[in-house]
Amino acid sequence: MALAHGRLLGPDLSEELNRGRGEEPELVIGGDREWGLGVAVDSDGYGMGGTGGSFGLWSEAGQYAAAFLTGHVGTHDRGERLENAVRDVLGLPPL
Repeated sequence: MALAHGRLLGPDLSEELNRGRGEEPELVIGGDREWGLGVAVDSDGYGMGGTGGSFGLWSEAGQYAAAFLTGHVGTHDRGERLENAVRDVLGLPPL
């Protein structure tokens, strides 16, 4: 949350982090994504997925940060279910 609320980066660098630079292939998860400065960005926020199903993100709509770390190689389905449960509690639509 410190990153999202401007306590870790100055305004210029924070803007660069969130500014999309066009869609490019997402080589870990698959599909195309809009990329900011080292993170995928969309209308809801930004984040990054990793090999095995781990990810970290910030949701602008929900004003929450979420991370899912796993010790087993798998898909991102488990983390997506977890995030959708959080979104349900917050009254947000599922991903």
